[in-house]
Amino acid sequence: MIQQKKNQSADESLIDESSQINRLGRRAFLLRGGAAFAIAAALAGLPYALRKDLTRETSFVLFSAKQRKAVEAAQEHLLPSETDSPGAMDINATAYLESAITAPGIDPDARNTIVNGVGRLQDASRGRFDVLFDNLEYQQREQLLRYLADQTRWGRAWLSLLLYYTFEALLSDPIYGGNPDAIGWQWLDHQPGFPRPPADKIYGRL
Repeated sequence: MIQQKKNQSADESLIDESSQINRLGRRAFLLRGGAAFAIAAALAGLPYALRKDLTRETSFVLFSAKQRKAVEAAQEHLLPSETDSPGAMDINATAYLESAITAPGIDPDARNTIVNGVGRLQDASRGRFDVLFDNLEYQQREQLLRYLADQTRWGRAWLSLLLYYTFEALLSDPIYGGNPDAIGWQWLDHQPGFPRPPADKIYGRL
């Protein structure tokens, strides 16, 4: 009986938490939990490649049109556009991601995880719903991404990197291709460091 009450209490707690997330919205829940600000503190406003050991060069990799649609759909689901705040499309998240993973010195493991993960995402989507990820309804995308994050190692790694680069596109200097017109900075009321990099002094042009 006691155990049954404990289980019931735990279930109610999960229901309350789920309802709270739904009320707050994904973005507000992330901010309330401090995830965005923790990432913001870790970033220096420069591409991820700059903070890796720049000892290995990589080949140039670009998403195909089909891959890009899937990545755009996944990023927009992770950071959706809202009336008062920018989403992945608004911050050029996919274009920024492509630029970051083709930069000299990028960690090949990170690059390969992202690129290979797109194919795995589509395979998982076809396996569960018989359609490509970008053709799924919202709830189907939510269900699939939660399953991949909770039940697969590659899914956790892929979504972690995807979210990392999405936040980087939101927070980095617009000169690197994300955060156009400083839309992310304006939303967060962030004052960038000074001096900002001129076009001829950014990474890759030095």
